[in-house]
Amino acid sequence: MNTPCQDNHRSGNSLITIGLVVDAHEQDEIHIHARWLCSRLSEEFQHDFPDFTWKFRIVQRHDFPQTIPRDPLELLEFGSDIKIEYGFDFLLVFSALPLLARFGQAISAVPSNMLETGVITISRLLEMEDKHKTRMAILALTRHVLGHLWGLDHNDQSVMRPRQFWRGEEPTDWSQDEKSEIMQYLKDIADPRLEETSLAPHTAWKFYLQVILREGWQIAGDILLSRSWLMMAHLGRFTTATAVSITFLFLSAEAWEMGAAIQSGWLDMVLAGVLFASTFSLYFGQNLHAVGRSDRMMEQAVRSRIVLVGTLLVGMVSFWINLFIISLGIIYILPDSVLAGWAGLAGKSLPMVHFAKLMATFGIVASALGGNLEEEHDLKAVLIYSEET
Repeated sequence: MNTPCQDNHRSGNSLITIGLVVDAHEQDEIHIHARWLCSRLSEEFQHDFPDFTWKFRIVQRHDFPQTIPRDPLELLEFGSDIKIEYGFDFLLVFSALPLLARFGQAISAVPSNMLETGVITISRLLEMEDKHKTRMAILALTRHVLGHLWGLDHNDQSVMRPRQFWRGEEPTDWSQDEKSEIMQYLKDIADPRLEETSLAPHTAWKFYLQVILREGWQIAGDILLSRSWLMMAHLGRFTTATAVSITFLFLSAEAWEMGAAIQSGWLDMVLAGVLFASTFSLYFGQNLHAVGRSDRMMEQAVRSRIVLVGTLLVGMVSFWINLFIISLGIIYILPDSVLAGWAGLAGKSLPMVHFAKLMATFGIVASALGGNLEEEHDLKAVLIYSEET
């Protein structure tokens, strides 16, 4: 069921569409809150961002995931599919049941800038006796999530301040600087989708290339917003496999001999190949290619996949840099004469940078294997979540 809220149509303005998905079996109170929120946001956004026409839709679904507690990752993927199905620019999944926390104690929402989708629970907010404060808390929480979807970071002076509990007393608005950032972000989103133009290619690789050419800078910004360089801190099997492999490599004379036999230029080529191969090994090995799936070529789906691959690649590169620095430090500490002997370079100076690159590259191979030992949902959550709030 697709229920329109308040449409503020203005001729000539760029259109922004936002969907709000609710379980069709939720109590009437939840649907009332959803309709109020939809109408309130429509009015406020038309006032704050008059250059755009805002269109909100409430979608009631009978196939809403029934896992208890609600798994935000499952809801994000569910919402992302609906966003693509209906052609929304952004989508919020609205629930009255608690969310499963992966990286914290308890959470109220999970935005995903990558999927342009957010999940919100009002389970705690419904416990407040003051109904006005309940609605103000819902409004503030929703604006916080939308702020992340639109590229904003935390700000203690606005609604973007991170909170563990939402009480209806916090600010519900963005700062003027944040509104300017949102305006700039939405200008690109409001443009017609590639498949809606006459420029849409008919072959997949041309379609991907065209999306990159059209949205390259924004895609790069979304990749950096994902903080993929921190993802390894949440992946225990990934880091354990890497640490064990690096330890054995440092104690293996064969690894040092191999390093001495590989020329620096060849090692750089091997490194590039290993980074790309490891990235796609995790991408397909963990079924990440199923994220943002679509039966036909659509800019939203293609963009999500490009951002996901880019995020994973940046994560692997940043992890390699960390391994390189650690390896260089270990090589510097260990006796040079012993390492040179293992490498067959007795009497010569050991090229520390070369061997640090080698060890870090071997570590990436091990980390890719370890990454495929991770639970699929854990790796997806690390990549897809913008935060748990």
